[in-house]
Amino acid sequence: MILNIDLGGNSAKCALIENFEIKSKFFVETPKFEIIENLKKMIDIYFKENGYKWENIEAISFSVPGAYDKKTEIIVFAGNLNWWNYPLLKEARRIFNFEKIFILNDANAATYGEWKKGQDGIPESMMLFTLGTGVGHGLILNKQIWEGTKKGYASEGGHGGCFADEELLCSCGVYGCLEARSSATGIERELNKADNKNYIESKFGKEFKTIKIIDIVELFNNEDPVIINIFKECLMPLSKAVGYLQTVLDVDKVIIGGGPSNLGERISEIIFENLKKYTLKSFYEDMVIEIAKLGNDAGIWGAYYWAIENI
Repeated sequence: MILNIDLGGNSAKCALIENFEIKSKFFVETPKFEIIENLKKMIDIYFKENGYKWENIEAISFSVPGAYDKKTEIIVFAGNLNWWNYPLLKEARRIFNFEKIFILNDANAATYGEWKKGQDGIPESMMLFTLGTGVGHGLILNKQIWEGTKKGYASEGGHGGCFADEELLCSCGVYGCLEARSSATGIERELNKADNKNYIESKFGKEFKTIKIIDIVELFNNEDPVIINIFKECLMPLSKAVGYLQTVLDVDKVIIGGGPSNLGERISEIIFENLKKYTLKSFYEDMVIEIAKLGNDAGIWGAYYWAIENI
């Protein structure tokens, strides 16, 4: 049995998987301090309450946000966790008192899980963008996860300061990253701007302390023009990145995952509509954009497959 931990900016999704079957799945809140220590304590409590024992765990596999340097075994940066040059593997082994621990970038894990299980390992090439607290990006080339050849963290498509408004400061410390605009966090920031918040409250006839994407699902599904325009604008940096990368890589398909993808194919349609202005016609006409089939489980499945293939 393998314990798979998909670590996010606000919580960790944990799953016990054995023989390609999820035996149990649970969530742990992740405070912004002593994250791994708190994670271990909460997992210990869950194990005790549900009759699981550490001696039955064959390996622990982490899916983590941020750039993981495989050579130094250090998280170079994970802005949403306030980690900078954090020795995750060393600390996880110490805190969990466990040797067989595997680490994979969360976007790579989601990409690998979606490709292996959601897509049955069929596409020769594929890229996935996952929209959450940040924006993750993973790539399958020639049926292999692409991690780069230098340090192993070629998965940071949400960063780089190329496609978004230059005045927006990303959590990574760089201005203009598409993550600052196209992530679920960025979309919700736009929804809560005064004019937009007032409009949404007028549509529902009540006040919101903070508007979340889940609060505007009805308006989105009913094609409310203000809401659709907010999504079009927020997803524009992502759309430009998709168009550019497709022109460079020419992959079989583009997959969109993460919380906003739960809104369905309309999200991929918005991205596709945005793309028309920024993508060569020959690439645009053949492009396939789909919503992830595994939803929020892609990361835990990617972590699982990564572990069983590397034990």
